[in-house]
Amino acid sequence: MFEKILVPVDGSDSAWIALEQAIEIAKEEQAAIHGLYVVDARLLEAPYILAMFPYDFYPEGDPRRLEQAMEVSKRLHQRGEEILQRLADRCQEAGVPCETELTDGIVAQVILERAQDADLVVLGRTGEGAQWTGPLLGSVFEAVVRHSPVPVLATHDQVRPIRCILVAYDGSERAKDALNIAARLAASGNRLLLYVTVDDGHRNRGEAYQEAKKILDELGVEHMRLFLKGHPAEKILEAAASQKCDLIVLGAYGHSPFMKVFFGSTVDEVIHQAELPVMVCH
Repeated sequence: MFEKILVPVDGSDSAWIALEQAIEIAKEEQAAIHGLYVVDARLLEAPYILAMFPYDFYPEGDPRRLEQAMEVSKRLHQRGEEILQRLADRCQEAGVPCETELTDGIVAQVILERAQDADLVVLGRTGEGAQWTGPLLGSVFEAVVRHSPVPVLATHDQVRPIRCILVAYDGSERAKDALNIAARLAASGNRLLLYVTVDDGHRNRGEAYQEAKKILDELGVEHMRLFLKGHPAEKILEAAASQKCDLIVLGAYGHSPFMKVFFGSTVDEVIHQAELPVMVCH
């Protein structure tokens, strides 16, 4: 199912947790890891750079400014090489094949381009810039989750073995993709699978609830199921906590792409609030 796993890294603790989670999946799936470090030129004027390099930039028009910017770029590339070497060493230690890539560009854009050739993206929810953005998820993370052509696994604050998987099902096409991926993960790792359908009062979810059971029965995957009423994100998170789940799997859009863009979505709420990894399936 997953042959090539893309792992963008930036040297943050969150990125190393993502790598360890990716290694666990790669071992199980006999997959290879593609480690990616992107030097973003836009950082040259950011507080991140000013903190990393303790001197002031020369003003615009000063010829020394170009020389200074080149020095910063050189150091960023050196840092990227060091980070990717650490990634390669860890993969070799774990017995997982990997390749690494250091490149320049707009970070989210490059990740999404490389995702075209991957089967799964694994990344942390916050990077090194989090100290300037606060608790909100970074724009790179959000762009990847929203626009990735392949599933995205958002890790949390620690690596955890996946023994129980919760998959939310509402009958949408993306939810069907999520259900099939969750079923495969459950079957390959002898894991417990729980599917949850939430009736929020706006649409009858009874048919979706029965449809998921039929799909899983046909696949021959043992499972538990819950039909709940209330706010979808709240109920999904409550079920994950009560059943001690280790991974939540969701379809990317559900039935409301318009609502997702303008008013947020179940996916957004779950990712922001979950205290465990979340996989978003596109």
